Amino acid sequence: MNKTRCILIGVLLLISTFTIAEQLFTPEQLREDLDFLVSKIVAEFYNPWLKVDEDVFWNLVAEKRAQLDHDMTWSEFYMIAAPLIAILHDQHSMLCPPTDAEIKVFPFRLRRVNGYAVVVNSICKLPVGAIVTKINGIPIENIIEELQVYGSSETLESSLNWRVNYFIQALPEWWGIEEFEITYLRRDGKKTLKIESASSKDYKWVPQPVRKRSPSFELHGSIGVLKIPSFNGSFRQEIIDRMEEALDSYITDLIIDVRSNPGGDLEPVISLMEYLVDKPTELTIGIGSKSHTREGTKYIVSKYNIYIYPAEKHFSGRVWILTDENVFSASLRFLSYTLKADIGTILGERSSETANFGSNRKGYLLPNTKCIANLSKARILLLEEGRHIEPDIPINLSLEEKISWIIGEADPMLDKALKIVKEAQKGGYSSSE
Repeated sequence: MNKTRCILIGVLLLISTFTIAEQLFTPEQLREDLDFLVSKIVAEFYNPWLKVDEDVFWNLVAEKRAQLDHDMTWSEFYMIAAPLIAILHDQHSMLCPPTDAEIKVFPFRLRRVNGYAVVVNSICKLPVGAIVTKINGIPIENIIEELQVYGSSETLESSLNWRVNYFIQALPEWWGIEEFEITYLRRDGKKTLKIESASSKDYKWVPQPVRKRSPSFELHGSIGVLKIPSFNGSFRQEIIDRMEEALDSYITDLIIDVRSNPGGDLEPVISLMEYLVDKPTELTIGIGSKSHTREGTKYIVSKYNIYIYPAEKHFSGRVWILTDENVFSASLRFLSYTLKADIGTILGERSSETANFGSNRKGYLLPNTKCIANLSKARILLLEEGRHIEPDIPINLSLEEKISWIIGEADPMLDKALKIVKEAQKGGYSSSE
């Protein structure tokens, strides 16, 4: 018996041992869950056919239903059913595991950085900033390609990050293996590391890497920097307080830094915008949703009245918005609102996601596996369909510069932004500099 076959048999034995302890569902139960999922997509999602051809969708349904011909665990069912939501390309719609599931995960998280899979958080010996090239001898690009049918995103650009930092983190669950060999690159060369999986109860399975989320304000001479790494509703008052701190400072220019902001709630966005407008301003195009008429159910776009009214205080200096490719949801709202209101100059990178996205998410519990189908009930229309947030002045960073920010050694993008603002204070800036 050759070595390769021995390895494959060993892996299969590990998988079978791993899955025996889990509850198994019959083909009838699995098909019931799949049919329930499909019915909710058709009836509740704002427009299933906005980004996918109807025939393509139904062919995929038939293909997935045919695969449910034997007993499976919830995770095996999940890997079959999840693409039925992913194909809708909506950043707030996805199939979630049962709430009580203890998922096997890697004790590290990855993010796609300039085409590489970079470690952005770790609780094991794999260092933050390392570039993962292989997992169990399989090139990371092959794994990413295998997972291309999963994720929750408007665009392929963004889904690459979803697959890298969300679905790859749970490879121990999908593969049914608890021990791995990681091949990675560091400044001192290529290395390998043996690691064991962790539990999602001890190391949370999350779509975004963990960074400091609390807003902050700092001074750089006559330039203020307001950092907002999240629009989570719990930070609304902190955002107000930090903005008030900026208004009380002697600054001529304000950089609002929303890099890698995964979103949050609308209220903090509105609270911030109130300090930036000088008159009542309407900031959305509309909202798309299902409408039940005599002619049947249709997707229609209605008026979506979001008005921003000026706060008592108003920042009258120059506003600069610093952003990158990793902005989602409420941060896209903020960037779109600044564009609509013609506020400030956008610095940094083009957003990987488009400005418009699904919202008003509702969860539907599948009857047997207890997976949860999260589906958007409406689509927020902020800018023209398909439009990304483009910087007025691009700031391009090398892989090494981005990694230096990830590991906390430096912040080259902010440094370059400050240089741009200082040049503007002197009378001008050339984007070729």
